[in-house]
Amino acid sequence: MIEDKNFLNNDQIKFIDDIILGSDFPYYLYGNSVDDDKNKFLCHIILKRPEEKNSLESFYNSPFHEPILNIFKSFVLKNNIDVKEVLRCAINLTFNTMEEKCPTHDDHDYPHKQFLMYLNDCFDKNAKTVILKNNEKFEIVPEKFKAICFDSSPHYMIYPKKDIRVVLVVTFR
Repeated sequence: MIEDKNFLNNDQIKFIDDIILGSDFPYYLYGNSVDDDKNKFLCHIILKRPEEKNSLESFYNSPFHEPILNIFKSFVLKNNIDVKEVLRCAINLTFNTMEEKCPTHDDHDYPHKQFLMYLNDCFDKNAKTVILKNNEKFEIVPEKFKAICFDSSPHYMIYPKKDIRVVLVVTFR
């Protein structure tokens, strides 16, 4: 697993603070965070999962795809990570759903890598990402601008009890 907090340039930081975390950034309500769990969350999809795309849709689902994917590109270039294909890209905004956590899941049924970047200072430091790998449990505390990258592994998120948690998610191979 790779963790990095120092890969953004000033323009990217300003874009996150002013645009993504601004009051006009569009998020859409989804009824399930994983499978059919009934945990609502807000999402801004940049690139749909391969299995959700149809041939009539444009490749990107967001007018903000270029600056958002450039954030991911900065991370992979700095950390010397090879990317053949971006599979999915979205910004998830989660909040207290009265559930402790989302179901344990893997984002795809095939090998991939996962990039997560925390975009805000979630005041609930218990709103962690938990990765299960080789009988070990890795707990990642959300911190603004912290990014992690890991091979496909079962994982889950603990819902914040207060405030919101905003995370950029990119899956790739």
